[in-house]
Amino acid sequence: MAVPKYRPATKIVLKILECISRSQAKGRALKTHVIQCANLKTTSAEKYITMLKEAGYIEEKRESWGEREIIVYELTPLGRERYSWFRKINDELFMSYDGMD
Repeated sequence: MAVPKYRPATKIVLKILECISRSQAKGRALKTHVIQCANLKTTSAEKYITMLKEAGYIEEKRESWGEREIIVYELTPLGRERYSWFRKINDELFMSYDGMD
């Protein structure tokens, strides 16, 4: 029986920041898009999103979309800086292991 492999937290944080960063051409990333892009369950995504908001990496905004309210995220200047850091860290730590899956 194979032991399940879980992604390290740094890779999850990087993926969330990456998802938001890529969507920033429009200036925002919808919460559902972040969850899908990062390939996370909602409860896990919410844990990481809360952590990133509290660290000051992302901002949450609520906007009207017709009669509905949507949640969107944007990277803060600190978040953009940390995104660059996380990319470097992940490249250094996991570059040789990513091809071994």
